[in-house]
Amino acid sequence: MSDKIILYYLFGYIGISLIITLLLTIYLQKKFLNSAKKIFIFMLLLNISIPIIGYFFSVWISYYMIHVKHKKAIKDINIIDLEEFGRYFLKIQRIFGEGSMLELMQNDYAPTSLKIKALVAMSENISKNNISIIKQTLSNSDDEIRLYSFAIIDKLEKNLNKQIHHNMDALHKTKNKALKTKIATQLAYLYWDMIYYELSDKSLQTYLFNQVEKYINIALQNDKYDIKLHVLLGRVYMIQKKFDRAATEFAFVHEVNPQGNDYNMPYLAEIEFNLGAYHITKAIMTQIKSFNNNSTLYPIVEQWSGV
Repeated sequence: MSDKIILYYLFGYIGISLIITLLLTIYLQKKFLNSAKKIFIFMLLLNISIPIIGYFFSVWISYYMIHVKHKKAIKDINIIDLEEFGRYFLKIQRIFGEGSMLELMQNDYAPTSLKIKALVAMSENISKNNISIIKQTLSNSDDEIRLYSFAIIDKLEKNLNKQIHHNMDALHKTKNKALKTKIATQLAYLYWDMIYYELSDKSLQTYLFNQVEKYINIALQNDKYDIKLHVLLGRVYMIQKKFDRAATEFAFVHEVNPQGNDYNMPYLAEIEFNLGAYHITKAIMTQIKSFNNNSTLYPIVEQWSGV
């Protein structure tokens, strides 16, 4: 009787394996064409050998469970000596301490040597923010700080003026149109730097704006599709609050290259904001997808998205 039960079991097991194998073969053949025979043999052998594989697996898992070692858990953490623990870690601190450069320069208790180092670092990385901080130290009570800051501003201003005079002489001497365009472009940017870094007296602002516009127009005579010059001209008009003319420049840039000039769209958004067209500002800030990848613009975009 027991022999018949075993025989029935074997026939039943093999029969079920065959049925499953046939179904899997039909299903897998849809992807692996002309491989029905190989699929059938592989799946049949796999199904039949599962009990044997199970024996090896049970032996392996038993061996693993016997020999596995677990890390010992620390039950009492109060015994850790924090002073000894801290010796294994290097002390890391910022060169200029915590806080911004402006806070450092305004701190009356900060050592002069540290402020000088900060001024040297800012002078090697010229930006509008750094120049603004350096200019604020011109009224510092420390003579050394004040004189060093003045020397940095004076050197920067003299360097720009020297380049302006050099390029103006070259512009008057040359008759080559391509070279004339290149020099005029350099002059436009040099005068723009004077405005952008606020290195000139306010009484000269109108003159500088006129010079930038003048040399941009000279450069555009040879290449009226120079996008960078149109963007620069738009920024000049924005500072002068000539928003209609600025919008015309940025719209022209977008029309010439609509796919690669998302960077000028914030200027258009700012213009519409200043004109009171807030719905247009919101449309611009929320529709340009690339703004979400800009760390500066992302918070602004999030605010306008919720308006």
